[in-house]
Amino acid sequence: MPSILIVDDERGLLSSLVMAFETQGYRSAGAASGAEALDLLRQTPFDVVLTDLVMPGMDGLALLDRVHADFPDTEIILMTGGATVESAVRALKGGAYDYVVKPFRLAEIYRIVERCREQHELRRENIQLSEVNRRLQELDRLKSNLLSAISHEFRTPLTIMNGWLDLLLRGEFGPVSAEQRESLTAVQTSAIRLGRLITNLLAFVDYERSEVGAAAVNVDALLQKAAAELASDCTERKVTLGLDVTPGLPVVHGDGEHLRLVFLNLMENAVKFNEPGGMVVVTAREDAGGLEIQVANSHGSIPPEHVENLLQPFMQGDMGPRRRAGGLGLGLAVAQAIVDAHGGDLRVEAGEEQGTTVRVRLPLPPTAHDAAEKKNEQ
Repeated sequence: MPSILIVDDERGLLSSLVMAFETQGYRSAGAASGAEALDLLRQTPFDVVLTDLVMPGMDGLALLDRVHADFPDTEIILMTGGATVESAVRALKGGAYDYVVKPFRLAEIYRIVERCREQHELRRENIQLSEVNRRLQELDRLKSNLLSAISHEFRTPLTIMNGWLDLLLRGEFGPVSAEQRESLTAVQTSAIRLGRLITNLLAFVDYERSEVGAAAVNVDALLQKAAAELASDCTERKVTLGLDVTPGLPVVHGDGEHLRLVFLNLMENAVKFNEPGGMVVVTAREDAGGLEIQVANSHGSIPPEHVENLLQPFMQGDMGPRRRAGGLGLGLAVAQAIVDAHGGDLRVEAGEEQGTTVRVRLPLPPTAHDAAEKKNEQ
């Protein structure tokens, strides 16, 4: 319920205003002096104080100063006679919301008080939203720091594990039986997948904080490298991965390692969410000043209501407890962040039982001819 405290040494006006605002749904109280008003404010808060400017003892200006000092969340409206309007204007500069000249109509004072109360509520909500936003930013900073610290700490023991596994599988410590090799290979495959998860976590944190480099990047080579990294995954899931890349593609400018992560994530998803015997086809073409890379798998579907979740961090199309594919749900979110940072575009097209296609478009650097034309135009 909105509340108003009315302060005036004219008892008749005071009681009539208190009653009038009660009929308007306000919790209304009256005080015959500034001192009495301060006592009431100490007992219970009010949204608005409507006070006469000229009163014996503590006048409206002195009350304004005290209320602002002790009750900064309370708005002040002044009532004044025509001879003291200049003082009321000075009070506005001192923080009063508005003033009304006596005699006034109830409709006029209702309107001013209601407008004041609405602004008061908006200010209060803005303060609350600012505090919520500050806390969210702090939580986001803590989250990023935590993810970064965890990822870096995981990388060191994982690097040691991969090193010893390589030595064991190469027979550096003696012959390895077929059963031992199978077991070690399974451990190595899991370590590689864990490494990809950590890489995605680090990239997710990095692309919330950093800018993109501008080195020349051979997309064909990145696609070949990503496909090679997924050879064991394809074998395990019985999925065929094929590349259809136009020869002699121009280079793009950007961060080669992170662009490789884009293609690795897209191909890994296409393999992971496919069916045994399925296919993943990766195509790359130059088209109207850009490169378009498509990664499409042959099986599986995504319900329309889940598609919008795919590009959200830590989300998959199906996040239910019985989802058939693991992972953090970061692959597409990281891919989109990297592509956006490179000035490109990423889109997901999910068909009904026809598989899913992800299209990435990357801009090409201007040629020497383009640069000369731009210079001539200037």
